[in-house]
Amino acid sequence: MTQTGMAKGPSDQKTLNEELIEGLAEVARRNPQHAVELFGVPLGVAMRLAAMPDAQLDDLATTPVALWRPALTERLVRRLPEHRPMLIPDHEMWRPLVKRINRLALATFVRYADDPASAALVCDITDREVIRALQELPAFAFLEWGGNPGTLLAVPRLSDAIIDRLLRADDDGVESSLRGLLALTQCCEQEFALIRHAVQQESAAYRVAERTPVGKRCGRPPASFLMPGTSSLILTMLRHQMRPTEVEERMLATSDVRAAQLRGIAETVNPKPKRDKGAPRDRTRDHRDLWGSAHRRLSATAIFCLQRRLVDAGVEAFEAMVWAYDYYARTYDADCGVSLSRMLRDVFTPMREGTDTHLGHCARCGVVHLAHDEKIGIIECPVCVLARAGKFGQRRVRTDKGDGGDAAGMREFGAWPRAGTWSPASGVVGSAGSS
Repeated sequence: MTQTGMAKGPSDQKTLNEELIEGLAEVARRNPQHAVELFGVPLGVAMRLAAMPDAQLDDLATTPVALWRPALTERLVRRLPEHRPMLIPDHEMWRPLVKRINRLALATFVRYADDPASAALVCDITDREVIRALQELPAFAFLEWGGNPGTLLAVPRLSDAIIDRLLRADDDGVESSLRGLLALTQCCEQEFALIRHAVQQESAAYRVAERTPVGKRCGRPPASFLMPGTSSLILTMLRHQMRPTEVEERMLATSDVRAAQLRGIAETVNPKPKRDKGAPRDRTRDHRDLWGSAHRRLSATAIFCLQRRLVDAGVEAFEAMVWAYDYYARTYDADCGVSLSRMLRDVFTPMREGTDTHLGHCARCGVVHLAHDEKIGIIECPVCVLARAGKFGQRRVRTDKGDGGDAAGMREFGAWPRAGTWSPASGVVGSAGSS
């Protein structure tokens, strides 16, 4: 992961958020059906954004994590020099807007395409062929070819549930860090099924693989040379306060590095004042329970979602977890309350071995979250917990669905009522009310 991705990733994601949401609201105010067809959002979301005041639109657009996903294929990138008609002829009136959004999206994608890890973490681009096609584009591509495709190169990821949670009725709004966590963990039921299936396959492959037990003292000499990738991985683990013994245990299968070799490096990376004789030991490492806090569990889920992107991009699962934690801690929240040791011990290892930790999905909030077999009766969606504490917005009451908002734990049906009359001033369907 390059330093450019860590430094500029959230800023670039937020800039494209602003451009997409502004364009979506502009189209929805003039023709909601065109917004549905052009941006791929539900009709209810388009009508809601059309009626939303500018202050709330700004609050939504300034989320520091991408509220969009790339809509790229290798064929589409290769054919960027060709001027193609819009998919629907009536959308030709929106080509200037599409060109403006595509220019920014293409510039963002090309910036991070040089590093596949950055492309996965910042832009959610994991297809190697797409990355290779982006790397081969000329420097002027985003300026001259942005208006050539007949479709958007990035589409918003917005649902009614996500908008409800990201916005609050009071003037304070939802904290920026919490909005970022919600954006990182949002997931529809189809995506959740794919993630769970991939995790189960990896767990099954790990259990059936033949592995020779590795002992700490098996007569092998300590490593005297490490490959750059391995040394960088070890330094990252030490930087995040993993003990040398923990690093040795994690690296035994792939490296002969010893904890004694790492202690001096660990003291250099994380210098500590000399302890006076008889003084208590330093306990600055975060050992708080992952399952005892909804915020910590939501942070751990966000890191896990970043790790899945890297795995999809071809990074080995253990390395992907370390790099995902490093990216999240250095880019978004260094004091997230979850240590790398906890992520490896309570999330990565149990899920790889198919034991206690597993994934859950909340249809009410539209997010994926981590759960634990022993605490299944007391742990629920962390977003729902934080919403009841006033940290997130409340789900709107929909009487036509028999939905009592957050008061009842009913599963969201996911269908919109038949459209009656609609006006930009009200922004609601004539037969549907909200409170």
